[in-house]
Amino acid sequence: MKTSFVVLLLLLTQAGVYATDKETASAYAASATKLANEGKTEMARDICYKALAQDENCPEALYELGIIFEKDGNNVTAADFLVRASRELAREETSTPGFATKRNDADARLKHLNEYAGRFASLLADYTLELNGIARKMPDSLTLDEACDRVDALNLRTVLPPDKGPKFERPVAATTVPATPGKSKTNNMDDEEMPMRGAKKRAPTSVPPDVERALKTNGWTTITGTWKKKSENVYEVTDGRLETSKLMGGVQVAVHKGSGNVSAFVRNNNNQYTYYSSSGMARPYSSGYGCTVLETECKLFTPYSYYTSASSFRPRYEHSVPLVGEKNVVRVTVDDTKLELYVNDKKVKSAPYKLPKEGPFIIDVEGTMVIEDPRAVGQ
Repeated sequence: MKTSFVVLLLLLTQAGVYATDKETASAYAASATKLANEGKTEMARDICYKALAQDENCPEALYELGIIFEKDGNNVTAADFLVRASRELAREETSTPGFATKRNDADARLKHLNEYAGRFASLLADYTLELNGIARKMPDSLTLDEACDRVDALNLRTVLPPDKGPKFERPVAATTVPATPGKSKTNNMDDEEMPMRGAKKRAPTSVPPDVERALKTNGWTTITGTWKKKSENVYEVTDGRLETSKLMGGVQVAVHKGSGNVSAFVRNNNNQYTYYSSSGMARPYSSGYGCTVLETECKLFTPYSYYTSASSFRPRYEHSVPLVGEKNVVRVTVDDTKLELYVNDKKVKSAPYKLPKEGPFIIDVEGTMVIEDPRAVGQ
């Protein structure tokens, strides 16, 4: 006697042929569709429930159950399954042939079952579109928290398909990670490396919503330290830091004269330490490539390596540029093959090297300094 398709499916599943619950659920649903087409409705219903036991969001099983209950005249249950089916089919319709057709059919059946269902879904989609627009224009943590509260209250991430759902996430509280001194040793040189500085004692993070909004509009994603707005795009910062995960592009900031220092770095993924050569000359390394602005000078940190391999480059202090006036502008740009440093619109360094694509862009403030229009562009 030949083993039926359903029994064979069960045997294969128990033998572990299907690697995941999702694949097992999809196989059950395919069997249920075949049974339903043959008029074996009750068997199809049972197999659909077996599919949902493996994957509660199996789109094929939800869709088939919606059709089964619709045929039975149970419109409320049918609508429930079809709403869920439409949502789950939408999540995978770009990668799975046939899902777009099933989704459209599920939506058409819903309109027939409940004339207000489509209108209700449309209202929720329009409301979510408004929230997305607000989140884009005002990406500060207070606004995003409020928007996410409304999304959660209406369960919008669940009831709407991904293409019509919220496009923003609840902000994650920033944490400050202390700098770690480097321990690397250079090749065949009788040198000594000493820590340049240990863990920094940072000021507590305090960023007014309008300041956070402006900084995020200027390309920054993580903001720490104490920030006070003095005028439009001008801030008094105490032990502050801006960061974004860009790797190609540039960083620019205007620094008002003060007793602290401000660093603008790209590819910021290195340890900081001071290297002492056998002659006793100190050569400090930095965490990234770029500029550090002090009261009367701007220190340049450029690629250096004892080797010819690009992977061995590290940002080392090269020389300083004298600063004059009460405000100085520094800009650092990087792409696949070049690093360039500018001070007051004058190019002071061009390094034609292919640097490792590691680390974020940052602006780091030590002490209390006034900075203006800090920007990060690129990708």
